Amino acid sequence: MTYSPTAKMLAEGIETSGLTQREIADRVNFKHKNMITMMKQGLTRVPLDRIPALGQTLGSDQATLLLTAIKEYHRGAFDVLCDTLGLLFTKTEMELVVMFRMATLSDEIELDGSFRKALEGLLELAADNARR
Repeated sequence: MTYSPTAKMLAEGIETSGLTQREIADRVNFKHKNMITMMKQGLTRVPLDRIPALGQTLGSDQATLLLTAIKEYHRGAFDVLCDTLGLLFTKTEMELVVMFRMATLSDEIELDGSFRKALEGLLELAADNARR
């Protein structure tokens, strides 16, 4: 199996969806269920125009899946989008920003000292967990 962040996300979505690959292929309009197998193994790319339907079918975050695929398949285009439109947030990143803003409603939180170290530790823990 080829390592692919997009394929990994797709495989996780398929596993948690409770759907068969045939059901997924039918809902996303693939003629052959083996396309799902090939995409989840990283043997073929996920067509970008199918990502919204795949995300909806699998209950996955469509934006995160799309950004992951664009970054993996079209790195130059991803960089141009980020440079032009600003850094794009995934659903999880946006949730963190909202949580931070809610915590700072009464006063600004300084990102230094022990708070910064604790936050960096939490983010490292999250990154380690995501790699598993």
